[in-house]
Amino acid sequence: MQGYESTSEPDRFPREEFSFLPHVVQLLDKVSSGKNEVEIKNLTKKLKEKFQRCHQILQELPGADLSREEQEELLRTEKELLEQKRAARRKYSELPIMQSE
Repeated sequence: MQGYESTSEPDRFPREEFSFLPHVVQLLDKVSSGKNEVEIKNLTKKLKEKFQRCHQILQELPGADLSREEQEELLRTEKELLEQKRAARRKYSELPIMQSE
């Protein structure tokens, strides 16, 4: 995904990208004054580009193509797999060869 920096956590999106209010307020201030049409066009263009970036971010989120039920089923499956691996790790760590004396 280009055009923005990712956060340090995997599968997360930059929340600041989804802050529209300051841009909308700034645009409305310019429109209400009725002055500087060029600046209004520039602000409108920047806001539209921001919407497009947000749309791109949302389209690229893992699992965005899955329904809520499919996501919940996938989460249950992954949690079960994690618990199985934890149980196996506990079992192996209890083997005599793994015990240090």
